Order: sequence, then C-alpha cells, then structure tokens
Amino acid sequence: SESSAATVSVTIKGSDTVLPLAQKEAEDLMKTNKDVSVTIVGGGSGVGLTALIDGTTDIAMASRDLKTEEKLKFSEMKKEIEQVIIAYDALTVIVNPANSVSKLTREQLEKIFTGEIKNWKEVGGDDAKIVAYSRESSSGTYEFFKEEVLDKKNYATNILNLPATGAIVQAVGQTKGAIGYIGLAYETK
Repeated sequence: SESSAATVSVTIKGSDTVLPLAQKEAEDLMKTNKDVSVTIVGGGSGVGLTALIDGTTDIAMASRDLKTEEKLKFSEMKKEIEQVIIAYDALTVIVNPANSVSKLTREQLEKIFTGEIKNWKEVGGDDAKIVAYSRESSSGTYEFFKEEVLDKKNYATNILNLPATGAIVQAVGQTKGAIGYIGLAYETK
C-alpha cells in the first residue's frame, strides 16, 4: 500500500501581514502536490527571522526589510539567504463600528498613539476614552507604523499590544472607543 505521508515538509514562520497570502498559496500548492506538506505560523516578522537564524523554520515571512543586526547574524553564521518580494501591502486604521469618527489625519493618529489625544471628542467624536491597540514590537507592521505614522516617536505606555493582527481586529470590534491598525489583507469593509 502507498504511504499517504508527505515526502516534502516545509515550515514557514513570521509576519501576520503575509500570513493570509502564504496560507492561500500553501493550500493551493498542497492541493496540486499531495506529497508536499506546508506548515505556516504567524507571530511577527521578528519571530520568523529569528526562527530562520535559529534554524527552526525553512522560510521566514517578513513585512519589513532585514535589520542590520539580522544581516550580521546571517553573515556570522555564513548563512546565505535570498529575499523575495511576494507582494506589497498597505496599512489601514480601524475603529470600533459604533464610532462616528470616519477620518483622522496622520498627525491625529500620531497624537492618539503617543498618548497626547486621549478622548474621541478631541477629534470630532463622542466624549469617550480612546482605547488604542497595537501589534507587539516584533511585528514589521508595528515598526512601519512607528516610523511612518508616529514620525519615529515612541508609543504611549498605555497602548495595548497584541500578538496577532486577528486579535486586533477582534479587540477593536468588541471594545467601545477602540482604534487599531492592521495590514490591508485583514480589512473586511
């Protein structure tokens, strides 16, 4: 009898932003190649790159460029890596569906996430506390948001950091006064 076990097994770890695309591609690959098994885990760009450095994944997904210290680690280990751009993503800011605010400037977002603006009435909304959600620092999206939206300023200490993009979507949807940012692939409206 023939074995039904996969003869090729690939592990992919990293960026939650890349995760939906990687999952779809892996499903398509495994449908047409029954001898291939692909395991995909998110957690953030830093998680994937660390796993690649440590040898616990075959492919790292990253939504950012390699950091200098990551390049040095690969170089020190004499590990040759190939960077392949598979897509470009966009960032989107989401608010709780009950929120009447539909537009914010980059400057307003900066002030919300750095803690200067604390109430929705300061940006034309209801008199309600702002509850801001962010990705963890291992996320490429976290770094992009800090660099481009916060103008390299630090996040406020009361920002609620979540480990996955899906968790931000869920938390913002369930929390009155919530705001967060996600990769465009996760936006549903």
